[in-house]
Amino acid sequence: MKKISLLVASMLTLGMLTFSSCSEKTKDSAEETVEGAKEDTEEALDETKADAKEAGDDFKSKLNEDKEALKTDIDEAISKIDNKIEDADAKMDKATEKEKEKWKARKKELQEEKDELKVSLNKLQAETDAKWDNFKTETRTKIDKVKADLND
Repeated sequence: MKKISLLVASMLTLGMLTFSSCSEKTKDSAEETVEGAKEDTEEALDETKADAKEAGDDFKSKLNEDKEALKTDIDEAISKIDNKIEDADAKMDKATEKEKEKWKARKKELQEEKDELKVSLNKLQAETDAKWDNFKTETRTKIDKVKADLND
């Protein structure tokens, strides 16, 4: 009986040691897995932040390029209007009274178009990213209208 008790006690001790050592290995393995996942998550987050910053920088660069191109187009349209106004002034000097009224009206139209473009030019740099596409479309429409009007 003593041998059986000793044998049972030995088996229980051996079993407890086996289960506790497996438990430690499992625990260590789980901790390593969690640590690895944490590192992978941090790396992915850093990469995502870098990608988002790069995308934001690209967007700002494209926006600035668009603004510069639009500014150039506005400046060119204003210059063309100024030339047409000068032409109207020259024609008014040589025109009859009836023709002068016609040229004065035309000059007034040109000046209004020029003023609208100047307002757009002043707003250009202040436009926010969110409103840019709408502003750009409206301004391009004004420029196209002026060009069509000047070609008439």
